[in-house]
Amino acid sequence: MAYFNIFKSFSYSVLFLVSILLTGCATSDIQLKPVYQPVGETSGGSGNLILASTLEGTVPGVGERIQWILGEVKDTDGKVKGNVTSSTAPSALLRDALQQELLKAGYAVQIDKSLKKGVESGLVLSSTTVHLDEIRSLVKVEADCRVSFSVDVWVKGAKTTTLSFESRFSDFAVKDREKLHQSVVQKAFASAFKRAVPAIVEQLKK
Repeated sequence: MAYFNIFKSFSYSVLFLVSILLTGCATSDIQLKPVYQPVGETSGGSGNLILASTLEGTVPGVGERIQWILGEVKDTDGKVKGNVTSSTAPSALLRDALQQELLKAGYAVQIDKSLKKGVESGLVLSSTTVHLDEIRSLVKVEADCRVSFSVDVWVKGAKTTTLSFESRFSDFAVKDREKLHQSVVQKAFASAFKRAVPAIVEQLKK
């Protein structure tokens, strides 16, 4: 009888553990809601600056019902189990983060869809990529973020140069899946901006 009770308790424990694992794997999709914290390591900027980007953060009248796919959720065998999504367009994620860094650098930054003729100082954000993938196993979650973008620099109504930057950061965690993704995106963005902002400030001063 004692053996039966031990076996019964063990069986319940196994079933409970399996139910937890199945519940945790019921959905593999994740919606990313990044909150970028500017590094602010560059100074020397001053005056008004227009940052132009054609994409809005969300679709007017639709809001968070539309999701942009940033990447895939895969298992260790490479099988796609879901998507990493965001209600904010990837270009807008980059644009808003860059705006924060330029504000920290000393500029009064205004976002617009395009540069007006004769603008004194302006940037056109183009060729933006934000890609975030996840690989899940029973013991950990891995996240990999790749960021790339280009900016056309305009000074006194004329385009002076195009600057391009890219960055990549990966990490893993055994819990706090959402925090892992936030951290990986933050570090990938920050790494790119640490090189981008000084170069932009230098070009705008010419």
